[in-house]
Amino acid sequence: MSQSSASLPSSTAGLYNTLCEGLHLSNQQFQMIQGVLPVQSSASGVYNFVDGIPPVSVSTLYTSNPLNGLNGNMQIVINDAKPGFLTTLAEKNYVNPNYWVDGNVAVDPIYAPTFADLYSQVNAGSSAAISFDSATADSNISSSWAKSTGSAGVGFWGTSSSSVSTTLNEMASSSRITVDISIDKYAFLQVRAGGWFTQGFFTNQYKNPANWSAGQAAWDNVFGPTGSCQNVANQVLLVNGYTITTTSYASYSQSDYSQVVTSKDTNVWPFYTSSSNSVATQSYTYNSDSSITTVITCKPGSLQIMGMGVIPTSLAITGSSSSKLI
Repeated sequence: MSQSSASLPSSTAGLYNTLCEGLHLSNQQFQMIQGVLPVQSSASGVYNFVDGIPPVSVSTLYTSNPLNGLNGNMQIVINDAKPGFLTTLAEKNYVNPNYWVDGNVAVDPIYAPTFADLYSQVNAGSSAAISFDSATADSNISSSWAKSTGSAGVGFWGTSSSSVSTTLNEMASSSRITVDISIDKYAFLQVRAGGWFTQGFFTNQYKNPANWSAGQAAWDNVFGPTGSCQNVANQVLLVNGYTITTTSYASYSQSDYSQVVTSKDTNVWPFYTSSSNSVATQSYTYNSDSSITTVITCKPGSLQIMGMGVIPTSLAITGSSSSKLI
């Protein structure tokens, strides 16, 4: 890929391929998380993120707790099911406060492993050093599970092209980009829904549209080609401590640099981290060749979500035991 032909979508795809190779992740399942990387210090934060239904994209921009979650879809399936033993069982399990963080039914779903187990497994994990260069990286994702970066971030300086300046974002997107990532500890871990999720009932409803009060139409709204529950997350890439050094080789003026440094909307592709509640620190350097380097550091001591494992709902229901949702 030549320097002049670089673009943010192709750079995102190239970074995705680089992460898959560097962390030994399968491009048939892995989804890279962008956005204000959520720093997790409690169960509810991790579990609410894991609960989100992943979009069909190798990279997705995290902005807040997902609006479309597995627990919400479970509630829809229960409400639309015809009466029966499994329906009654699923209803009882779903409203049991013991299966929700702090008893917050339908708000904070419990997943396994526990937060303490996740933390200990990450601390027993591996370190990694990954280098990406948009001028040389492979940006072909045609063999990946999603074949698209459609849900990724659209800006370099900020999560939208106009976060700082459309012109500055266009300059960065059309120029060479390098990213060096140093991870203190990471692990790619299996996650499963807790007792609020009744696998047998969910499977039965998936396999039998006739068991829905509104029949096939209601089934399609959840499981059909454009339904709300096409994919689910069954793994999470967690890191504990990292440094990300990103350089945009566009030719910036001193005033451009000042705008980047002083704007309250400045976050930097690929991992937008500067925010009022972020524990990560970010610094900028105006280099002698008029490029700009930013260094983002998060010290060890918290878990951050950097990616997910995504599988089709159909595989989660009918696949091997390692694919099951509970």
